[in-house]
Amino acid sequence: MFRKVVIIITIIVYINVLLSCGIDEYYYLPQVPEISVQTNFNTYATVNLPKIPDDYYYATCYTIFYKIYVSNKQTQSSSPSEFNLISSSLYSDYNYLLQFTNPVNTSANTSTNTFKNRNFYELEFEGKDNITMLPKNGGNLSINFSTTTGFNPFASLNNSVENIHLLRSRKLTLAEPDDLYFQNTDELRSGAITTPIRNADVAAGRQGEDMIFTYVAMYIAAVGTNSNNFTTIYSKPTFINVFILPNKD
Repeated sequence: MFRKVVIIITIIVYINVLLSCGIDEYYYLPQVPEISVQTNFNTYATVNLPKIPDDYYYATCYTIFYKIYVSNKQTQSSSPSEFNLISSSLYSDYNYLLQFTNPVNTSANTSTNTFKNRNFYELEFEGKDNITMLPKNGGNLSINFSTTTGFNPFASLNNSVENIHLLRSRKLTLAEPDDLYFQNTDELRSGAITTPIRNADVAAGRQGEDMIFTYVAMYIAAVGTNSNNFTTIYSKPTFINVFILPNKD
């Protein structure tokens, strides 16, 4: 009897030790399902943002990563089969990121460097933040581009009549033009001003070819904060679309 009591006490102490030591929490955020993204050529997309369950208390909102590509080809298609035609850089980036967007690939985890190392930046919204435009409670986001000259691409949430212009990242060291709108301009197309410092979110076009068009690729991911070390965490990203930028004038 005494031996049984000692064994029970030992087990209880062992469990308490394990609990007191603590087990590092695994931080994970659910990916936006591919089926939640619907596109219309390369001028329009809707993203049905799922509500992030309360179990993921460390989630804050969603975020969109983008990168601009200069091209001498015009296409209405947003199919990956056209990406190499548009830009070899676009083709390379898309194929590299497939390991992260693939829902069944558990070995490739998204980090702060996943997009940063490929010169992707986070999309911004004029006068709004991600918590408002990309809330963790979900919603229906529409992204509108157009081939109409002078059109200023915008987004709206839940069919709101308020159209919010899309902006390139304010974290760019130097951006030309400095209004940060997603419009096709001489400044974006000029390889002479696409450097690691100036227009760092733009991939230059093929050498020896006249660049006429610009496109932007976008990916969406849930974002949150690791409460142990306060680092930013991301879900696996989901590809949205490659949009063609309208001419500014």
